[in-house]
This record gives sequence, structure tokens and C-alpha cells, in this order.
Amino acid sequence: MNSDNLLHTPEGVRDLYGDEYDRKIAAENAVFNVLSSEGYRKIQTPTLEFSDVFSSSIGTTPSSELYRFYDPEGNTLVLRPDFTPAIARCASKYFLDDNSPLRLCYSGSTFSNTKSLRGKLKEVTQMGAELICDPSVEADGEIIALSVKVLESAGLKDFKITVGNADYYRGFCREAGLSLNVEHNLRDYISQKNIYGAVNYLKEQNITDIDRLIHITEFFGDCRILDKALESATNDISKKAVLNLIRLNEVLRSLNVEDRVTYDLSMLSKYDYYTGVIFRAYTYGVGEPIVKGGRYDNLLSYFGKDAPAVGFCVVTDDLIQALDHQDEMKRSSKDHYLTFALGKGRLASKAMELLEQMGITCEEMKDKDTRKLIFVNEEQKLKFFLAKGPDVPTYVEYGAADIGVVGKDTILEEDRDVFEVLDLNFGKCRMCVCGPESAKELLKHKDRIRVATKYPKIAKDYFYNIRHQTVDIIKLNGSVELGPIVELSDVIVDIVETGSTLRENGLQVLEEITPLSARMIVNPVSMQMESDRIKTIIQNLKTICEER
Repeated sequence: MNSDNLLHTPEGVRDLYGDEYDRKIAAENAVFNVLSSEGYRKIQTPTLEFSDVFSSSIGTTPSSELYRFYDPEGNTLVLRPDFTPAIARCASKYFLDDNSPLRLCYSGSTFSNTKSLRGKLKEVTQMGAELICDPSVEADGEIIALSVKVLESAGLKDFKITVGNADYYRGFCREAGLSLNVEHNLRDYISQKNIYGAVNYLKEQNITDIDRLIHITEFFGDCRILDKALESATNDISKKAVLNLIRLNEVLRSLNVEDRVTYDLSMLSKYDYYTGVIFRAYTYGVGEPIVKGGRYDNLLSYFGKDAPAVGFCVVTDDLIQALDHQDEMKRSSKDHYLTFALGKGRLASKAMELLEQMGITCEEMKDKDTRKLIFVNEEQKLKFFLAKGPDVPTYVEYGAADIGVVGKDTILEEDRDVFEVLDLNFGKCRMCVCGPESAKELLKHKDRIRVATKYPKIAKDYFYNIRHQTVDIIKLNGSVELGPIVELSDVIVDIVETGSTLRENGLQVLEEITPLSARMIVNPVSMQMESDRIKTIIQNLKTICEER
């Protein structure tokens, strides 16, 4: 074994020591002190579980994100990716004989086999609480108020709890007669507030009731949006979901945490076991929620006990990061600026033209000789920076930028966790399969072919999931049109604007994959923490784009 391998940890895991470890222990103690004082009993479940505890039928972590092993008897084991199913299994086995409310809390590592080079830890510490055998809205309120108290006790000051209800979306899907597969696929568009993607997907599925389904994305803000959501509910499931949230808001008001709470009816979870109220905590300095929770009334039935439950988990590593950011902001006495990341070149110029029409300007950016990297509008508390297209979604995902402007091709290829909120209607072109006329037969008969492209993810998704054709994908960075000309590939996947380069080299568009244009993307945390400012920008830009 290389001696270097004895010193380094595997990718995505790390050693923790010194001051950082002290801060983590202090935060954990603060959290446990609150949970214990509220009557939650500590429980420990094993790091290794049978894979069936996290099976797809339960609706938990996708199998591609699991660490799998086999024991000597051939059983499939996994490293625990999520505590809730494990707690449900344990509670069903040991505690639920008299159906009285059960309060449990826990701490431990969870493991997610995430993609490389995404800057995500594969082992994180989670702490949480579960309230089992209580179906009431008061139990939902208790858990949400408890999450507020936990964060405050750890020292976090500026955060919001955003609350939704999974049944609101589910009711509209049932009303429209969507299959479970379509419901799941549409969920990704709705939860990312990607109206245009949702519309195109529903049209592809020949769904006619489009407006009612995508209208869900508009309902986020303070408790006043609940009345509007109720007016728009046209089925009993969705109506019941909103009435539940209205009652919950009254409970949270009585618990003196209403000022911490906002609502988002388009907030959905990848975990299918959530059945009603879902919520997340957002704060500055972390690009994703630091608390996740909700009601899961059907989960325990998979383990033999029919009992309602609600709970939450705190990602301790993210909480420490948020506390560090809070301390840094306090030391520097900085205000929070709304930050834009703009794709270099024509995208940035066009984006600034649109922003200037709605009164957002930045004079520093007009200096062509400047060497500055960050441009500031002090009066409006705005910052701007230019970045290469593929980097813009990364800056936005991690919260280094609140808002980004980038091409749809980059969004598809980078596959980052961002909200795609607006089609800016410029920079229009197409992503296409191109090649010589002779390649038509290869596509027609779905022969195995070689594809050269700068966009391997888009190409793979199209050929494997749309055309169901086996291909060999070759990544190129330069002029991909050379691929078929020098016989490196049979076809290419590339952006086509006018098609003149193709024609001059004896190539043509064989199939269109998707139309492209410039899009506005938003960090999910920023959407909640700066919702009023960002909603105003979105609405004003939307009006300008529709008038063009």
C-alpha cells in the first residue's frame, strides 16, 4: 500500500479535531439538552442496517446513493443514509404496545454515496427528534417549535423555518389523474420552481390540466398565502392540506414561533414516506437546509405497526458552518448583499440590460478596463460577478451567489441543486444530434454508435433515457464538428444556432434534443431568506420578458 494512503481519508469523509471538534460537541450538547428537557429519550440504532429498511417501496434514499455490503450469509447491508426509517423500525420493535405518545431523540453518522467533486461530505452527523403515536396538528406544532428552540439554543439567530404540506401537491396530481411515475418526475420541476420545465414535461405526457398543476409554485411567503392557496384548491385532498396548515399556523402562534415561519406549497421532498406537513430550516452561510422534517404517518406500517409520526433532523456539520458564518458576519459588521453570478459574454450583457430596465444598475461593470472581480451597488445592496458558464450553477448551489443567469444547456449539464425560476427569452438556440446524412440510418435502426460532445450528461440522458439506444460517448472540448469529419464519431451532440458551421462541413441536424435559452436560477436558501426581494425581481423580469 502507498504510504500516502495511510495518511489520507477517503473522499467525502474527514478527521475532526481541535477547536472545530470542540464547537461541534458544544452544539450537540446544546441540542441534546433541549431535547432531553422536552421529554425526548435518547436512542441509538446501528450504523449497518438491512437494505430493506431503506428500500424503494418505503420511499427513502435512492439506491444509487447507498453504500452496500454483503454479510457472510449473503444478506445485503447498507450504511445508514437516513435515521427516520431506522427509528421507525426500532420503535415498532420495542415501544409501541400501548399506543401512547413516544418521544425519541438520536445522534449519529449518516452516509450518502454522492457524486465525486461536488464538495459534499459523504459522512455527516445528524441529530433529531421523533414524536410517534400522535396524529394531531399540535404534535406538528410541537416538533416545529422544538426545531426552532434547538437552533436558538445552539446560538443561531438569523434563520427561517419554511413549512409545506406534501398532500397539497398530491391532491392536484390525483385530480389530474397522473400516474405515480409522472407525479414523481413532475415533483422535481415543481420543487425547483421550474415552470417552463414542468410545462414542457406535462405537454410531452399529453396532460391538459397544466395551469392548475404549475400554479402551485406561486404559493410561498408568509401565512397570508395560505388563504390564496385555499381559494385555488379544487379537490378535497388539497383543501384539507391547506386547512391543516392554517390550523398549524394558529398552533405556532400560540407557541410564539410564528415569526420564524414562512410557507411554501411547492416545497416537496425526495422522500416518498412524507404524508403531510413537511418543513425545512434555512439560514445564511449554508447552501442547503440545516433542518429537515415532516409527518410520516404510513412509514411504521412497513415494520408492522400502524402508527402516525412526525420528526426532524439537524445536520450538525451544516449547523456549525452556519454558526461560523454568523460569527464572521458579526465580526465584519457586513450587511447581506444580494449577489448575482452572470455568465461571461453576451449573457452578462443581455442580463444587465434587462436588470437596468427594472432599475437595477451597476456602474462599476461598465468600466471595460477594470480588473475588479466583484462589482457593487452600495445603494441597492447588490453585488455582481462574472463567471464561466459552467461555474455559475455551482456558485448558486453553494450560496456564493443568490441569483445566476446562465444557459439552459449549462443547467442540464451541471445538474446542480438550484431553482430554475425564469426563462429570459434571449440566447435562443437548440441542443441537437448532428452528423452526415448517412448517420440517419444508424439512428433509425438504433445501431450502436459513437457520439462526440461537450455535453456528455445531456447526450447520455437523451440516448439512454429518451431514445433507449446504446452509444459510446466521447468527451471533447474543442470543435466537436471534427468528430464525424475525422471519423472519431458517427454523430455529435452540440448547440445549434444558425447551422452554418454544420452546412459548411457537410453536416446537418438529425434530431433536436431540446430548445435552449438564458435562464435565471436561484439558490434554494436565498429564495427563503430573501423571498421578498427575489420574488420582486422575478416578477418584474417576468413582466419585461413577456413584453419583449
